[in-house]
Amino acid sequence: MDSTKNPLGVVTMVYRDYFILERWYDYYAGMLGPENLYVFSHGPDARHDRIAKGANVMHIPRDETKFRFERRRWNMMSQFVSGLLMYYNWMILSDVDEFVIADPDVSPDLLSHLKSHYWDPDTAPVNIAPLCLDMVHYPHDETQPIGSDDTILSHRRTFRPNRNYSKPNLVRKAVKFKPGGHANTLGERHLPDHLYTLHLKYFDRFMMDGRVEHRAPAAQINHDEIGDNTSTEKRMLLWAGEHQHILDTFEFAGEDIDLPELRAAMRAQTADGPGVFNYGVSPLLRKRLYRMPERFAGIV
Repeated sequence: MDSTKNPLGVVTMVYRDYFILERWYDYYAGMLGPENLYVFSHGPDARHDRIAKGANVMHIPRDETKFRFERRRWNMMSQFVSGLLMYYNWMILSDVDEFVIADPDVSPDLLSHLKSHYWDPDTAPVNIAPLCLDMVHYPHDETQPIGSDDTILSHRRTFRPNRNYSKPNLVRKAVKFKPGGHANTLGERHLPDHLYTLHLKYFDRFMMDGRVEHRAPAAQINHDEIGDNTSTEKRMLLWAGEHQHILDTFEFAGEDIDLPELRAAMRAQTADGPGVFNYGVSPLLRKRLYRMPERFAGIV
């Protein structure tokens, strides 16, 4: 790669989500240095500045109407990432609850993995979409809360593989992302063998329950009504209902991380276009929860 550029930079956008931002910052700053992190704070929030000390924290005006909110923010971040690629070989753009990690059996960390596997500009893909491990708190086995000094993966390693959140979030060419970051303009995405995106939406039921002050049956929450202005309590009720639905309808399939059948099906790009992953396996196989191996426990 270009020796005049920094190896890797990371961009995210956050509104509150202080616990997740702390973990995001600790993970990436420890590996890359805070100067290579770019945090868009959606509305002035001094707590974001304190958490992400030394990072590039930029305050974005908060429009309470949320007019074309997702489209506007992903267009803005796409242009920002494309500009930073003048100074970085690789950029990650993702939501703050998404962490790109490497298998520690293969590489000590993500940056080392990029340098050892994706550093030849003639052979490296331009558009990497790590397999998403949608973390799902499994209270039957994962009974302990996550302490302030604990890594998340020391207590929460149950996941469902998620095609839709296997986003092309690691890029090395100028790019425009679609809303949500689920696709971009760089064409066919590369599904790597040993990189993963952790998605922390359902990672802790205790946290969901603790933030809901006035409970109501989750079935009463209309998913279509959930937007950026939705109260934390209502959002948590929805997530708790979705989380319980996963626990009620998915089969626990034990420890695995390779998932060769699923990966093979996803790599068979669909007729919808080169930027879309296909599952191509039975719904029964898709409705499974797995547990990450112990070796991942210290990463995040």
